[in-house]
Amino acid sequence: MHEHEVAALDAAIADLWGIARAEGLDPMATHFEIVPAPVLYEVAAYGLPGRFAHWSHGKAYQQMKTQYDFGLMKIFELIVHADPAQAFLLDSNDLFTNKFVAAHVLGHSDFFKHNAHFGTVPLDMDERVRLHAERIRAYEFAHGRREVEAYLDAVLAIQEHVDPWADEPAPLARVGVARPEPAAEAPAEAVPEPWEDLLERRAAPEPPPAKPGRLAPGEGEDLLLVILRHAPELKDWQRDVIALVRAESLYFQPYVRTKIMNEGWATFWHVRLLRRLRLTDAEYTEFARLNAGVRSPYPGAVNPYLLGVSIWEDICQREGLQRCFLVRESEDDLAFLRNHLSKEVARDLDMYVYQFQEDAWSVTDKAWEGVRDTLLQSRVHAGHPRIVAADVDHHGSRELYLQHRHDGRELDLEYAERTLQRVAQLWGRRVHLETQVDGKPKVLSCDPPPAAR
Repeated sequence: MHEHEVAALDAAIADLWGIARAEGLDPMATHFEIVPAPVLYEVAAYGLPGRFAHWSHGKAYQQMKTQYDFGLMKIFELIVHADPAQAFLLDSNDLFTNKFVAAHVLGHSDFFKHNAHFGTVPLDMDERVRLHAERIRAYEFAHGRREVEAYLDAVLAIQEHVDPWADEPAPLARVGVARPEPAAEAPAEAVPEPWEDLLERRAAPEPPPAKPGRLAPGEGEDLLLVILRHAPELKDWQRDVIALVRAESLYFQPYVRTKIMNEGWATFWHVRLLRRLRLTDAEYTEFARLNAGVRSPYPGAVNPYLLGVSIWEDICQREGLQRCFLVRESEDDLAFLRNHLSKEVARDLDMYVYQFQEDAWSVTDKAWEGVRDTLLQSRVHAGHPRIVAADVDHHGSRELYLQHRHDGRELDLEYAERTLQRVAQLWGRRVHLETQVDGKPKVLSCDPPPAAR
C-alpha cells in the first residue's frame, strides 16, 4: 500500500471503531500492522509470532505460501488474542480490501474480549512463546538439535490431547516436577516491612501432587499432563518441553472450540459496519464481491463463516440483537449449534449428511436434526478421538494403559499404531490402548524404542 492509502486506511479504521462502539461492540485495544505476504503466512503457520521452530511449522508455511503464489488461496487477515490484540493486514491488498478486513477484525476483537472461553487465556502469550522458543533453543544447544527435534515430534503428535476445560496451565514446579535448585547462599537477614506485625501473611496453597502410580480425579483426560506428571524416565528438560507445548496447546483451545461462532460473529459485524461506512459505488461493488467470497460454500466441507453468520442472522431476526450479545458471551460451538441451528437455517444452506457407501458417495440424511447431530459430533473434542489415561501403573510395572472413549467412530488403526509409538517414546515403558474394532474390544500395545528405555 502507498503512503497516502495507509493514511486513508487509518482514518477508515477510526471511523469503523466509532461505528462499532455506537452499534454496541466493545473491542479490545487493537494494533493493526501492514505486513508482506511472507510475514503473514509465517505467523499463520506458526500460530503465534516468535513461536519455537519446528519442521511442521515450516511445512505448513510452505504449503500455504505455495498456494498463495499460485493464486489458489489467500489469507486476508490474521488476528492474535493479546493485549493489545495484534491484527496483521496484507500489504498487497488494495485500500478497500483492508477496510473490509479491518471491519472483520473488530468483530473478532469484540468476541475475544467478551466470550467466556477466552477469559482464562493469558494475554501475554505472544511474549511467553518467545521465552519458550529461547528455552528450546537452549536445550538444542545442550542436548543436540536432532534429539530435541525428535522429542518435539513425539510431543506434538499428541498436542491436541489436553483437557480443554483446564484453567491456565500451572508452572512446571506446580505439577509435581522439581526444577534444579540454584546453589545455596547464606540467608540474608530478614528486614521487617512496615505494619508487618498487623498483617497475617498467608502463602497461596499448593495443590497436592498426585501419588506415584495413581491418577488424580479427572487427570486422565489430559494426556500431556499425565505424561508430564507420571512418566517414570523423563529428564527435567523433557518434562519442561511437554509443559511448554501443553501451555501453547491450551492457549489455542478457545480458538478451536469457538471457530464457527467467532468467524460468524466477525462476518456478521463486517457487514453491519461497512453498510454504515460511506462507500463509493465502486467500493459497494467490491464489498459485494468480497462478502460473497467469504460466504461461498466449501466443496466437501462446512464453511464456518457461512454457517456461523447464517445462525447469527437467524438469532438476530428471531430474538433481536441483544440476544446475540448474550449468546456471544457464554457459548461455544457445541452450545451454539445445539441451541441455535434451526430447521430454517439448515434448509436455506441446503445442508445434508453424506457418506462413502458401496464404493460411492451418497446422501444419507437430509433431516435438519441429523445434520445438527452430525455437526455436533464433529465438534466434540475438536473432532479428535477422545483418548484418556486409565492406569499409569498397569501390571504394577509403570506401564501406561489408555482407553478410547468410543462414540461410534472407529480409529484409523494404522494412524493409531504410529501415534502409540510416539506415546511409548515419551512414556519410556510399554503402552496399551483399548479401543473397539467392528464392535469388538481390541487392545493395541507398543514398546518404546531402545533409546527411550
